[in-house]
Amino acid sequence: MSPPTCCRTLLARGPSAEVARCSCGHIHLSLGPMTIRLDADTLHATWHTIGDALRALAGVTEKEAAPVTPSSEWKQ
Repeated sequence: MSPPTCCRTLLARGPSAEVARCSCGHIHLSLGPMTIRLDADTLHATWHTIGDALRALAGVTEKEAAPVTPSSEWKQ
């Protein structure tokens, strides 16, 4: 008997990234030729980290930026 196959549903697509939800529950974040498989909580945390980086690049002061999560709480 062959293992069950997963089915992905596209959630969003942009010029450099795509996000899909798999029927097995994982979220697939594709950036160019690379795909990262995440759970929903990790995708949410990654979104906040990228937002922090964008604010830093835009020159937002640390006082206005969201607090940074200590690296000891980083989740793989």
